[in-house]
Amino acid sequence: MSRIAIIGAGPIGLEAALLARQFGHDAQIFEKGHVAENILDWGHIRLFSPFGINTSEWGRGAIAKSLGHDALPGDDELLTGCEFAERYLIPLSRSPELTGRIHEQTQVQSISRRHFRKTDGIGSAVRGREPFLLLVEREGIQRVEFADVVLDCSGTYPHHQWVGDGGMPCLGERHSLTETNYRLPMIRREEFGNRTTLVIGSGFSAATSVVKLAELAKLDPQTKVLWIAKSQPPPYESDGPLLRIPNDPLVERDRLAAKVNELASLGHVSRAASPEAPQHPVVWFPNAVVKSLKSSPTYREFNGFEIELDDSQATEQGSALPARLTVDRMIANVGYRPDRSIYEELHVHECYSTQGPIKLAAKLLGETSSDCIAQTSHGSDVLKNPEPNFFILGSKSYGRNSNFLLKVGIEQVCDVLTSLGRDSLGRSV
Repeated sequence: MSRIAIIGAGPIGLEAALLARQFGHDAQIFEKGHVAENILDWGHIRLFSPFGINTSEWGRGAIAKSLGHDALPGDDELLTGCEFAERYLIPLSRSPELTGRIHEQTQVQSISRRHFRKTDGIGSAVRGREPFLLLVEREGIQRVEFADVVLDCSGTYPHHQWVGDGGMPCLGERHSLTETNYRLPMIRREEFGNRTTLVIGSGFSAATSVVKLAELAKLDPQTKVLWIAKSQPPPYESDGPLLRIPNDPLVERDRLAAKVNELASLGHVSRAASPEAPQHPVVWFPNAVVKSLKSSPTYREFNGFEIELDDSQATEQGSALPARLTVDRMIANVGYRPDRSIYEELHVHECYSTQGPIKLAAKLLGETSSDCIAQTSHGSDVLKNPEPNFFILGSKSYGRNSNFLLKVGIEQVCDVLTSLGRDSLGRSV
């Protein structure tokens, strides 16, 4: 029996802990917040992928055994984040196999090897025979936990990227924006109605925000959306920011892409002088870059923002962007990045681009399909690090690559735990 420390009580961490217990391991989950906390943070959003592929056979079996089959959603149901948490993840955390093994509000602050610093034992089998040390903290009290295997399933949310040119913070960003600005907000009428909101981002999160704001504009006609997003490469520049996948098996994903591309194309900044422009709620600024931003009082009780744009890329395409914008609200859906600080004392070979494990990153770079649903986990070997028995699983294993799906993380869990079952890992402290 191995001592397995799992970081994060989200979907992948819970699935990993349950399977590890079923394999007979001593699995413990350390969660800095509460079970499914990050999922609940964007719980108003509906997932594109159906329940059946977002969950494992062993997880569904555990809930059916304790609560009955009727407690499970249908395999084809498209759940919101809240529904997914309340109907699957939280019941999973309460399964008998995980009783007393989930340590909430317990943050893993650092991981190392006993008796080995980062510069010691490079490539040595002796290093791998020593247990991991995990420095954890709960309610201001620290302690050290030991483990034979560590699975980092902590994800990337809410460790956001930045809005500035080249991915660094733009001038004033650190001082003017809060964590809330980088999340997927619920578009409430009292907060966004009849206001001008700047949305930054070229992916499905930004698209979701734009569509919801455009729907709000039907109720409150003075609601305006300014959207900064990259255009598609030639010859599709005018089609909108999102690439549509032919015969997309995720119908809701395709519906969102089609809708937001239509809004963007009709609201292209080059059409700003057209007669229909004042009635259209969305203005799309393709390929613009935010140079600076600062908080600024608006005509309402909330602080707004003054934005300075760099239009050098957009101007080359014939678009005349305004040099400055004044907005009431700002949503920066610019993606997330892995927090690597907790394993900086371990030997982890990372991709210089995505910051995910290098072997997996190389495999992902070689993917021929643009559809993330066609991806697989690629097996346990690509998840191995120079640090023996340390694995990064789930969305964090993709680093800054946003194409992760839960079904891949579940496959990773199965691959890694099956491979561990072939090794003798039990050690004494």
